[in-house]
Amino acid sequence: MRLDTWTSDRLELAREQLGCCALCEHRCGANRLTGERGPCKAGHEARVFRQRVECGEEEELVPSHLFYLSGCDLRCAFCIAEANAFDPSRGRLLTREFFHAALAWGQTQGARNVQWVGGEPTIHIPAILEVMSDCPALPPIVWKSDFYGTPTAFELLDGFVTVYVADFKFGNDACAERIARVPNYVSTITRNLQIAASQADLIVRHLLLPGHFECCYLPLVEWLENHLPQVKFSLRDGYLPRWQAGRLDELTAPLPRGAGLRARQHALDRGLNVIT
Repeated sequence: MRLDTWTSDRLELAREQLGCCALCEHRCGANRLTGERGPCKAGHEARVFRQRVECGEEEELVPSHLFYLSGCDLRCAFCIAEANAFDPSRGRLLTREFFHAALAWGQTQGARNVQWVGGEPTIHIPAILEVMSDCPALPPIVWKSDFYGTPTAFELLDGFVTVYVADFKFGNDACAERIARVPNYVSTITRNLQIAASQADLIVRHLLLPGHFECCYLPLVEWLENHLPQVKFSLRDGYLPRWQAGRLDELTAPLPRGAGLRARQHALDRGLNVIT
């Protein structure tokens, strides 16, 4: 894949976001070029705290070369990446030289695609496009995101992403504010899911949380059934009480026995396109 569809104007629009950032739904307007910081705390540079070829993603994606970027617009109490996800100063600076060398190595390891993950890659769209803009031959691009971005962010990505992997974490705004400290969650995520589905292949991923079957899982399944029933649905039941999960009583417990099977059967009964 080449970025033939990317014009200098598109790249310039991405760079402009650093001067008045509206890449995520916080819409903070921070001038990241002069050191202002919004809720994500990111500056004008992006850093990679881990990159490796993995086989733990959805079957159709593996082996996948994942680039983990530090910094995030959510503050999920159970984040498995812990401090690396929230501190944008962690990791190695994302440069063309680093990315090109890593890309070549990943291809020797049999990687089928490049997957941008986090933290959250959306807050780093300008830096990502910069390092990819002169690559002569890119593999398919997978964009693994919390989907709290703005339509502006998805306009910048249109024509560039082959597969979106969307983490649909919560089924109501109250749980999102309590656990991830973000407002207007459901309307933002569902708007973006429909945008992404019109642009590229879309996988909706959900991690089952203990104590959130009725309040989160059932509503999001209902929304998918009513709006995007044919989209690929990837259900995860490997919850671990990491990071600051201890501040929320229900998140300190493991999933109940059989929760994954129950959830999968419910999704199938509602006609969703469940994948592994």
